[in-house]
Amino acid sequence: MMTIGQLRTSAFSSSHTVMRTPGPRLLASLRLADEAPSTARGQPLVLDVIRALVRRWYFVVLGAVLTAALTVGAYVSTPPEYSARALVLLLPSDTAVGEGGNPLLSLSGLEQPAGILVAYFNSDSATEEVERQSATAEYLVAIDESTRGPVVVVDVTDADPQRALDTLGFLLDRIPEGLATLQAQVAAPADAVITSMPLTVDERAEPDFSGTIRVMIAALVLGIALTCTATIALDGLLRRREMRPGGRPPEPRRTRRSAGTREAEALEPTSRERLASASSVGT
Repeated sequence: MMTIGQLRTSAFSSSHTVMRTPGPRLLASLRLADEAPSTARGQPLVLDVIRALVRRWYFVVLGAVLTAALTVGAYVSTPPEYSARALVLLLPSDTAVGEGGNPLLSLSGLEQPAGILVAYFNSDSATEEVERQSATAEYLVAIDESTRGPVVVVDVTDADPQRALDTLGFLLDRIPEGLATLQAQVAAPADAVITSMPLTVDERAEPDFSGTIRVMIAALVLGIALTCTATIALDGLLRRREMRPGGRPPEPRRTRRSAGTREAEALEPTSRERLASASSVGT
């Protein structure tokens, strides 16, 4: 049997022990406070974006439809271009070849006349002639760098394949005429006149989708970016409205308690009962 003095001493020591040791609820709250920031740091921003897109899926669908329309519009506004190519070889004069000679063995020295011919077709007058033939055509007359010799390359690009072939044929007809005009201006003798012959000529214009694909990709990326940005902004606005007094606040997140926390909460009433019994005995 314990006397009243012993009970008071036991109660006093128990109360000091309780005061010195933090309560289980306080430990649990401190533990949750320590775990909350690490959990928030562990959640990547991508998950928040995905949650916002899932919550406002209807707006994402609308953005996808508008993005598809924007991509189709980019394709319609920038149709593919068609290109055609031809190679023209300059041939030496009869004097340079000689009687019974092979013109292909006397091609040296014709690079300079080929450069003059290229400069002639890059002039404003020649450009105006091509524009009268096709207003949408673009052409390039240059010395072919892939071959060692007086080979002139003619590239034509147009939005219509047939117009590209027609412009290429026009330039192939004009090259002998321009070459003859240049030599007539310097009064070249008839047996010293340089001529030309086509090496290869495209019979079909090839489509070029590179420009169309670039514009379509730009439109697609722009549509996706605008859809995501607008959806996230809308989600934030709607959630702020829900947090107002008149709105419906979001449900609190439930956290899973550990086994140690549950045991501490289960032991806490026992400590309270001990203190209550000690106080009643002391009284």
